[in-house]
Amino acid sequence: MEASTVRLPSDSVREADWRRTRMTIKTRHTLLFIACMQPALLHAVMTDNLTIGNAKALSLGHAVTADPPGIDSIHFNPAGLTRLTGRQAELKLVTGVFDTILEFGDHYTDSWTRKLNAAQQGSPSDYTYDEARGQTSTSEGPAVMLPGQGMTELPVVASVLGGASYQPPGSDLTFATNVYSPLMVGFYRADDDPGRFVGRALSFTLLAYFSPSVAYKFTDTLSVGAAITFNYAGVGFDLEFREPNLGLQWLETLRQGSCNTSAPANLFDLSDLIPCIPESEAIKLYDSMAYMYFEVEDPLTFGVNFGVLWEAAPWLHFGAVYQSPIEMDMEGSFTWTQGDSFLNFLQEYDKISPVPFSALGPLANLVEPVVEGEANLDLTMPDHFALGTSIQITPKLKMNADLKFTRWSLWDALTIEYSEVLSVLFVASLVQPDAAPAPLGQNLVLRMDLEDTWNYALGFEYQWNNNLALRFGFEDRPSSIPDDRLTPILPIGDAKLYSVGAEYKASQKQTFSCAVASMQSSYSMPGNTTELGNSEDPVKLIYNPYSGNDITASVKVLLFEASYRFYF
Repeated sequence: MEASTVRLPSDSVREADWRRTRMTIKTRHTLLFIACMQPALLHAVMTDNLTIGNAKALSLGHAVTADPPGIDSIHFNPAGLTRLTGRQAELKLVTGVFDTILEFGDHYTDSWTRKLNAAQQGSPSDYTYDEARGQTSTSEGPAVMLPGQGMTELPVVASVLGGASYQPPGSDLTFATNVYSPLMVGFYRADDDPGRFVGRALSFTLLAYFSPSVAYKFTDTLSVGAAITFNYAGVGFDLEFREPNLGLQWLETLRQGSCNTSAPANLFDLSDLIPCIPESEAIKLYDSMAYMYFEVEDPLTFGVNFGVLWEAAPWLHFGAVYQSPIEMDMEGSFTWTQGDSFLNFLQEYDKISPVPFSALGPLANLVEPVVEGEANLDLTMPDHFALGTSIQITPKLKMNADLKFTRWSLWDALTIEYSEVLSVLFVASLVQPDAAPAPLGQNLVLRMDLEDTWNYALGFEYQWNNNLALRFGFEDRPSSIPDDRLTPILPIGDAKLYSVGAEYKASQKQTFSCAVASMQSSYSMPGNTTELGNSEDPVKLIYNPYSGNDITASVKVLLFEASYRFYF
């Protein structure tokens, strides 16, 4: 039971080779896709607004509702488009470093230790071996869902985005469109990383690839604006599934009984129902039971942004913006590959069962090495509201402040529907029907119970001279995950964002901006404190791959963004 070098079972090696082949093919096609379309390819973990790519907004801590930033006013406050005269375009560069770290304790809770010691009695010597114990998991790099390409692992985190606006001479109307990503989450881990049991790779992309917008200046001080966003949404998930549930010990006890022909029979002996599988092939407590590869997409979904900007005085501005929910009905495919020991048990059981699985219609999938089919995930990007003010404190110093609300409570649960019966979900549906509701073995429900969040942001701009402005920002970014729902699947805790930046006006028609930001987040999950990670409850099959183990999660983000705005 001591921690030692991580090892891979044979089926993990097979799956690793399959993944590498699949990802290599995708990456080769993606290089051409990036060169032609330049979509938002930025990996992040806590990314609402971080992947917009606007240097001014980032450097001011995203406190820009009353001081909208160029073409990205489409997102932050469409009313700000009235400040863009003539024909303007903006190009943006985004790059960054994102580290996701999971640390697993070198000991378990006392209760789990007692259970493991009892389970080890009479079992194979490596029955309770846990390769994750005392280990550290780190992300290797970004994984991004791309239109037409699926989940793709990228070696370099860099993206070029942009948009354009047009205000006819003498008109109070301004028209614009922009390419930006309101939210991106994506990372991948090494094939033997101990964190792969909560996701070897994960990606969620929401990309606004077309955003026709219009703003109207009612008076010299009051403007309104609106935008319709045409969005691509995609989710990818690559998971090695294990479930160190002590219910497996019952199977091990029956296996031992079925192989011990000299033991006296008794009225309650069920060993005849369990095949005699050699000890070397028996299901170990921490064996990988299956591998899931899952991709779903919605190529076209709509959102709406509304904004108001009131320039009450030359030194005092107020702004408000509302971003509507975005309904994402994502469809795609999945591949479910059974783990060797679990598949062997099911196939051997099927041979001695009075009623084989093949006679039970959809349950025939339970003894198939690989199951493929269709998948569906309905998800709603929550609506968002912000109020802001911009105050010119002195002729050179300006302060921005925002108060923001996001309705994350819309993510109460994530429900995935599969077209085929999956072995682990079938078992879970019998003991945990709330997580695997009917039809049996075809639905998965992950309870999230996220909470609505209020947060604030502050930004300061110092006008060094007529051409150069320096900026500083801070944003409080509270987690939407309640304490009793913390999970290593989404390592998102409370965070603080600190940023600095500058803007240089090279001429009346050319402006350069840049920004650097840093953000960190961490939290701890002592053993048996989360229902999605390390619970010891034998009924919680979905999903606790680190039962009884302490887990510490941390995220470190370093961002660099630059933009070039010019007239054409």
